[in-house]
This record gives sequence, C-alpha cells and structure tokens, in this order.
Amino acid sequence: MHPATNATFAISGSLLFIGILFFGTGTPIPLLDSTDDDPEVQFFFSGTATTLLFEQTDSGSNNGWAVYTYGMYNDSDGDGLWDDCYSVEISLLNESGVDFYYPACEVSTQREDVIDMIYIGHFCFDPDNSSSPGCIDGNYSMESSRYVRISQEFEKPDVSVLSSFASWIRDGLVSGVTLICGGLLLFLLAMVLAVALPEKSEEPVKKKRSGPTAEWRAYSLSGQERGDDGMPKAFSRHSERKDIFRKPRKGNVIGGVHKSGGLYLEGWKSEDSDAAYKKKVVDRRGK
Repeated sequence: MHPATNATFAISGSLLFIGILFFGTGTPIPLLDSTDDDPEVQFFFSGTATTLLFEQTDSGSNNGWAVYTYGMYNDSDGDGLWDDCYSVEISLLNESGVDFYYPACEVSTQREDVIDMIYIGHFCFDPDNSSSPGCIDGNYSMESSRYVRISQEFEKPDVSVLSSFASWIRDGLVSGVTLICGGLLLFLLAMVLAVALPEKSEEPVKKKRSGPTAEWRAYSLSGQERGDDGMPKAFSRHSERKDIFRKPRKGNVIGGVHKSGGLYLEGWKSEDSDAAYKKKVVDRRGK
C-alpha cells in the first residue's frame, strides 16, 4: 500500500486502542483530567440560626443562598416530594417580616454535588420562578429547626458556542470518547486512501557486471572481415559445433597464415581469400 495509507492506518489504530483502553476502564486520561471545572461547594454558614447580609452585584448575578441539610433523596409515599425536605421548618425574614425562603422539595430538584446532604431550597431566589420577589440589599434573619448549611450562588455567565465546543472536546478527551471517534474517522479515511492512491511500484534492481558487454562484442564482431554471404571469415569461432580435440590449423595453403588473421602478405590477393573462405565453408557443410 501507499506510505500515506499505512501511516493513516497506524495512527487510527493507536487512537482506537488508547481511547477504548481508557473508556473501558473508566480511567481519565492523565494531564487532561482536572477537578477545577467542578469545584466543591463552599459553604457560607453551618448551623440553625444566623443573620445574613444580602448585597446585589452590579450585574445582578447574586442568586442568594442554596440550603442543604443532612438526609437522603427518598420519596417513600410517591407524592413527588422528598421526605426529608418538608420535615425542616426554616425561614429567612427581613425587617418587615417577609419570608424569602423558597423550598425546593420536588424530585426534579435533586443535586448530587454534596455527599450525604440534600438540597432543600433557596434564600432570596426562586429557581423555578424567576419572577418571584427577590431580596434587596440588607440584613436577613435565618432560623431553622434542623442543622443546615448554606452556600452562596451566583448566576453563571453565558458561555459562547466556541467555549462550549472546546469544553465538549476536552471532556471527550478525558473520557476517551473523542479518541475513539477520531480513530474511526481516520480509519474510514485510510480505507478511502487505500482505494484512491496507487501502490508504490518498486524499480527493478540493475545488476552491474564486469567484463565485455554485448554491445562491445557486437561492435568487435562488426569490425571483422566478412565474405560475400555476410558471414564473418573467422567462421570457426562462431560455429555451433566445435571439436575441442581437433588440432588448430596452422594457416591457409596460400600465404602460410590463417586467413582470418587479417594479415596482408605479398602474393595474397582478395580473390585468393574469397576462394579459400568458400572452400572452407563447403568443407564444413560437407562434414
């Protein structure tokens, strides 16, 4: 396969392995897990009676105080209200005697941010009805029949779409879901690349050898003297059948030298060479 396809398959496999490993074990990925996004509830007061000072911010984001008490989220009678919620008698009065405590006992108001405690209501702010009267700046007297803890709350600013998307990606990285999704997308991309990109062809290895080459040999043969039939006069060198036990000839009858040697002797003419060559050819064909 193409190198790009192999690399994409390798990356997708690594992401899938890491994502499935952390997601299956429920272990957050190190360096990405942070508890700063979900800080623990900071309680402003714990007890049964106190005086609270309410001061609204310039942006109007002060949502009063959330009220918690020890108990369990249990609805034994099935009326849709927590049993331990209405058992608490609590009030928050201003100087005029107006109560600004808004109970939240419906089962839909459950919070899991404090261990062994249940959320039972709010001071100065009604989460279910924003049009309910809220507190104005001043002192308020709080009394409760049971031990309670209160935590001041402020309205969270609007989060931009980009910030929400970045937070979603980060949460996915912590849990491993983003790695699994990214690995699947890269795997599909690798499948497309495997079909679209051609395989890399390997070039044949050229072997080098020493000694004379075929071109050199052909060139050397082309320089030999040839007869009328086009065959080289050194016919014995290229015959298919060769007797290795035969004694080499000492030379031609005329001139005293083998005619293929290409030597020029006095008295040796071209007609003599052609005649001797033709006789040699006839003799060899007659064998």
